[in-house]
Amino acid sequence: MRKSYYEQIEHEVTMLLRRADYKRTLDGSARTMDRSAYLLLKWLDREGPSAVGVISEAFQLDNSTVSRQIAALDAKGWVRRYSHPEDARVSMVGITKSGQEAINTAKALRLEAYSELLDDWTEDELHIFSKLLSRLNRSIERRKRLQ
Repeated sequence: MRKSYYEQIEHEVTMLLRRADYKRTLDGSARTMDRSAYLLLKWLDREGPSAVGVISEAFQLDNSTVSRQIAALDAKGWVRRYSHPEDARVSMVGITKSGQEAINTAKALRLEAYSELLDDWTEDELHIFSKLLSRLNRSIERRKRLQ
């Protein structure tokens, strides 16, 4: 019986990933940003200026991947790169005012889309779904760290 649940969950998560990021926000709006930019800016907004290595570790990505993503954000003026004040070999990244405005806009658009999608769900359904989705993400994160 568990195998059938696993198959259903695998299918639904795969479809969710495809649909949830439809043209980057569920609504096809050109005003939003791609997923990697969104996640990185949200993280920098929450955590503050950080070393590239710290960001790489947090996202479980190699430094070159994170550096490419940061370069794209830097080109848009959404982040600022600078040397660590105590160790010039360490590259630091901080969100700019323009980046803050961009992440606020993107987040508002995404929340609006989810609000519309989940408008007919009860408070209990929203609570249960958010808890279970968080639990699934933490399980995936733990598994990835063990590999």
